[in-house]
Amino acid sequence: MMLARKTWRPLAVALLLMVMTLVMGAMAMAEDDPVSFTIQISPDALTSPGDVSVSLRVSNSSDQDMVDPVTLYDPAGSVVPSFGDGGSYILKSGDSLPWEGTWNVTQAQLDAGEIAYTIKYHIQDESGAMVEFRRQATARIQYDGEHAALTVTRAITPEVVRSGGTATVTYELYNSGNVELKDIRVKEHISKNAQTVKSLPAGERASVKFTSKIGNADLVSSADITYKAEGSTKTLSQKVDDATIPLAKPNLKIELSSDSTGVNIGEAAQLKITFTNNGNVSYSNVSVSEAKKGEILTNLSIPAGATITETKEFTLTEPTTFKVTATLPDNTGETRTLSSNELKLGVFDPEKVLLLTLNLTVEPEAVEKTPADVRFHLTVTNNSNIKAENIAITHGTKPISTIASLEPGASITLDRDVTISQTGNYRFTASLKDSLGNTATFESETLYIGYARPVVTPTPAPRMEVTPQPSVTPAPADPILTQGKNILWIAGCVLGGLFLVSLALFVVSTVMRARNRSKSNAAYDHLELAERRDYTEPAEEGDAPLPEDIPDDSGIADIPAANGNPLGEMPHEKLIKAAGPAGERIADASDRPSADGEGGYRISRSDMQQTVDDMFAQRAAAKTRQLDAAFTESRKDAQANAPQTEVPPMPGQQNAPDQGKGEAPRRRGRHRRAGDGE
Repeated sequence: MMLARKTWRPLAVALLLMVMTLVMGAMAMAEDDPVSFTIQISPDALTSPGDVSVSLRVSNSSDQDMVDPVTLYDPAGSVVPSFGDGGSYILKSGDSLPWEGTWNVTQAQLDAGEIAYTIKYHIQDESGAMVEFRRQATARIQYDGEHAALTVTRAITPEVVRSGGTATVTYELYNSGNVELKDIRVKEHISKNAQTVKSLPAGERASVKFTSKIGNADLVSSADITYKAEGSTKTLSQKVDDATIPLAKPNLKIELSSDSTGVNIGEAAQLKITFTNNGNVSYSNVSVSEAKKGEILTNLSIPAGATITETKEFTLTEPTTFKVTATLPDNTGETRTLSSNELKLGVFDPEKVLLLTLNLTVEPEAVEKTPADVRFHLTVTNNSNIKAENIAITHGTKPISTIASLEPGASITLDRDVTISQTGNYRFTASLKDSLGNTATFESETLYIGYARPVVTPTPAPRMEVTPQPSVTPAPADPILTQGKNILWIAGCVLGGLFLVSLALFVVSTVMRARNRSKSNAAYDHLELAERRDYTEPAEEGDAPLPEDIPDDSGIADIPAANGNPLGEMPHEKLIKAAGPAGERIADASDRPSADGEGGYRISRSDMQQTVDDMFAQRAAAKTRQLDAAFTESRKDAQANAPQTEVPPMPGQQNAPDQGKGEAPRRRGRHRRAGDGE
């Protein structure tokens, strides 16, 4: 409720200022508005909806003509077409325009007790801008007939219901008609039973209530209402819409905090109280109290879902522990209390502030395995101006030792042999109270004890003496020279490849010539030559036949001699003829007998080859002559049987007188071996 009052006060002030502004504006507009608008109706009372006569008058009371026309609208908001020219009219200075008509009053207008006509127009202000004006003329009308009306108002308490609590729904019934109402029946959905009001006179009020317990879910309220008017059998009805009655889900927290943990003696400490409401329950008229300070806050409102922070200051002369308790009336209809956390604020005397330092070392700093034995060395030094007493040394929550007293500037070293079960961080804490009862805490640095690496004796590496090389800075390569070298290298590769191919072809050709020569020599070497051959004696049995022994059918015997050399004359016959008629021949040095035979001549391989070549050449020539002779004979026969017509000789042939003697002319183009006679 307090929050509502605080909220509505500024809203009311703002609304009042707005209304005053509108009124003043309306007054100013009225002073500047030259148009007057009046209305009268007849009759001014009806017992049922019906027509009334309406008389209107619109006037321009200024000394200036209006620029824009005035438009008339009926109570339904439609333009009245019979007013002026289609519903609009421009008023001149001092001019007025009356209008008369009828209007059918509805039941709603009878219930409202009035009807209203409206005019709209524009007037130019001092700056030249056109300002729209809207004027309304209202005529009161009284309803004298019977009218049955029921106004229903619903109230739900509490607004939020805790689980197991009871929700109450109250309906206020007001007879807003002019006849008495009978048998008003209200059926609320949260209740199984309906309630009835037997009679409700005009202008009277009555109320009915319904209750229901809430479980673990919300409730929904709605109602159906029926009634009758006095003297009527018609049942009238109306429905009240749904409204949710929520289940309470409180979630409020109170937290104390401060910007510092302590102040100097005689100074003020600031205490913050924070209310965090994450539930759907709202609290009003909340008060907060502290055990030693009493009530410190009142009249607080904590709406559902809100967070509110309040601040209080207290002057401290000694260490104080704060804890506040809030009394919380809520919108469930209950009042509960809730306490905050404890907050300790210290008070310090600058001349008696304690200051200790703790220096921690350990031997060894690393272990090879766990559990392991180590020794801690803790040096505690009193750097304050007062004596420190009852210094408790702890490791975590485990007490280690207690130092009875330590003078200002003095130090003490504590050695402790302990067995650690694992590696990790180790830190010691010193705690004591000062002269004001504040607990002062000091901590040493954190030491980490880990596993030591196994010691491995390194094998000395062999020493190498390296003679330093003179540092030479290579000259930058000439790109043209580099490109030339690349071209020469490619050309050398190509020429080398060609040389290798040529060498391979040469070797192959040499081998092939050697094989052919070997085959040719074998063709001559298979002939067994006698150690001595005598061409003057007849051949013995088994000797190779001479050319004269060739049979006559070979055609060679018929071949005439050429150039005085008889056909078939062998080389040894030439030698015999050259010796003279008596068969004697003067031998020169070249004709002397060889050493391997007396009286004979050795024929060489070249002579044998020459002889064989001559033999085949003579055979070919003889065959050619035979063909020429056959051709000549056939020609003669043709000439003898043909008419006596001179036949021209063939090209290259002469008509010699001795053609018919059986010797064929030589063929042109015959090849002769070197050494033959003409």
